[in-house]
Amino acid sequence: MVYIKCRDVVAKISDIIDHEANLMTRMRFYGHIMMCKNCRRYFDQFKEVHALAGKVTADDLPPDFEQVMGAVMDEIEGHKDA
Repeated sequence: MVYIKCRDVVAKISDIIDHEANLMTRMRFYGHIMMCKNCRRYFDQFKEVHALAGKVTADDLPPDFEQVMGAVMDEIEGHKDA
């Protein structure tokens, strides 16, 4: 079996969480996190954040959320042109 590196774990983590990874990718991913405590910790934290994010609704957001996010996006776009 071909082993994956830590950076591959980071790249594939969303596919794993969303059940979109193929069997070989899953086997390599889980094989790696069994051996790598740092990636295992990262995966556990990612799963927690993903679960919490799934519970947030529009009603949970502050009233000025769209305005603040618009300003953030404008700032990001401004830096891309620089």
